[in-house]
Amino acid sequence: MKIKYCISVVLIVSFVLFNCEEDENQVQTAPARDRSEQQLIDLDTLHNYLNTHYYNSGQLNDLSVYPSISDIEISKLNDDEILPDNTTFLIDAVEEMHTTYEDVDYTYYLLKIRNGEGEHPNFTDQVRVNYDGFLTNNVSFDESVTSLDIDLAFSIAGWNRVLPQFKTASQYSINSDGTVNFENYGLGVMFLPSGLSYFNVSQSGIPSYSCLIFKFELQQYKVMDHDNDYIPSYLEDVNGDIEILDDNTDNDQFSNFLDTDDDGDGFSTYREVIAVDFTDTSLEGLEAQMQVLEPLDSDQFFTPLAVAEDGTFSVKLITLEDTNGNGIPNYLDVNDTGTLDN
Repeated sequence: MKIKYCISVVLIVSFVLFNCEEDENQVQTAPARDRSEQQLIDLDTLHNYLNTHYYNSGQLNDLSVYPSISDIEISKLNDDEILPDNTTFLIDAVEEMHTTYEDVDYTYYLLKIRNGEGEHPNFTDQVRVNYDGFLTNNVSFDESVTSLDIDLAFSIAGWNRVLPQFKTASQYSINSDGTVNFENYGLGVMFLPSGLSYFNVSQSGIPSYSCLIFKFELQQYKVMDHDNDYIPSYLEDVNGDIEILDDNTDNDQFSNFLDTDDDGDGFSTYREVIAVDFTDTSLEGLEAQMQVLEPLDSDQFFTPLAVAEDGTFSVKLITLEDTNGNGIPNYLDVNDTGTLDN
């Protein structure tokens, strides 16, 4: 499988984790319930919501401009009401999705309004989003005033499973007042059980064991290398379970994506791979250099794009060396150091 970093320049803003501020007056932990049993309760809650609420499907389809989260209207149908024209029950529009988290099989739901026309982020990437979060009683607990950058490696589990299924914006433009317009971004609504959100930990406006609903716009992404060891964080998920914290090759106090020496052999990870630099004064020129090397081998990939203060663009072509040929890259093999030429 070819592994490639797709160049996507992300505008820099203040870094925001998708976790509420840990304030002693806001964050409380309830006694932990059995996750499998709680999932059954949450499914009942979500099913009831999806069967009693509808959205303005016709209006969204008839818009002359690209829709945003503010255009998505979800309403409850009371017992004495008839479903309005040009609307659709959520249960008839959502996709049922499945994942495993904390050894429990979870079901969640997605309403895909627009898939987006850019690129898919990885589950450990930083994403730029607009969102509106609310409970199943339709009370909002949080919303973004402007676009926010969120690190999916530290987000709730539902977010790093949902957002990689959508694509980012195809392009953006900067207005004279500094605001940014994004075009053809991913747009949808996620319906999450408590086990894929905060579970037994309450947050400001979010009681323990709450199912959460988010409208969202996925605008941009940036491939993250959290420990700067030349291995993008999504590739540090060695066992492929979408759980980045449980991969720890040398069993020290650091997960691989935060460990500069993954195999604990005393040599930094970046020294146990082969890295070749490519630079250019223009993004187009750099892309042209990269395209000459396509298709890459299965053990090769480009690191995330870097932009120097002088405007120079650069990437590194990484080759995962396996000197002894045992199928384990040197940086994960305590008995194989390789050339150590970086």
